[in-house]
Amino acid sequence: MVEGKRINIVDLGEGTCSCKRFQMNELPCSHAWAVIKHNGMDPIQFCSFYYKKDYLMKTWEIPVNPIPDETTWLVPREVMENVVLLPEGKRRAERPKIKRYKLASETDNNNNKKKRAKLSCGRCG
Repeated sequence: MVEGKRINIVDLGEGTCSCKRFQMNELPCSHAWAVIKHNGMDPIQFCSFYYKKDYLMKTWEIPVNPIPDETTWLVPREVMENVVLLPEGKRRAERPKIKRYKLASETDNNNNKKKRAKLSCGRCG
């Protein structure tokens, strides 16, 4: 299959394509799809059985039981005695800011330019 300047090699017998999507997804990629359609074959026969309806129906054959109510659980005593606490908080790795920037509304409007001036914090100095 030629795509622009790139040539993709499709091997339908092995189920591979040089783009690697055919073997990774186990579904025909666009290059394989074009070759399959060009040869008048059925694309479904090249799909993995995982994608077919019969296999999907087998997945749900086994009944799935929901988890019973928490009050009926049998929890061992040593598990109940273990207390799991939150991890200790860590300070951020950055240096704390000492000065703050003035907001545009706090600056003098003498010059029509709105500048950000550094101010000292009242608590830190």
